[in-house]
Amino acid sequence: MSRVVRFHSLGGPDVLRLEEREIPEPGAGEVLIKVEAIGLNRADVMFRTGRYLEKATICVPLPIK
Repeated sequence: MSRVVRFHSLGGPDVLRLEEREIPEPGAGEVLIKVEAIGLNRADVMFRTGRYLEKATICVPLPIK
C-alpha cells in the first residue's frame, strides 16, 4: 500500500485527502518509479483551486511515503 494525497473537488487545502492506495503493477513496456520527493508550484495550486487557464478535469494522486 502507498499513501497518496488526492483531491476530488476544487478548493483550498481543506479539499486535500490522505488516502491509501494499492501500488500498481507495471504493464508490458512500463516501469514503476519510486518517488522520494515532489515539488508543487503556483500553477498546481491554481489548478486545484479552479483558477488555472484551463478547466481542471483530472485528479492526479501524489504518492507519499
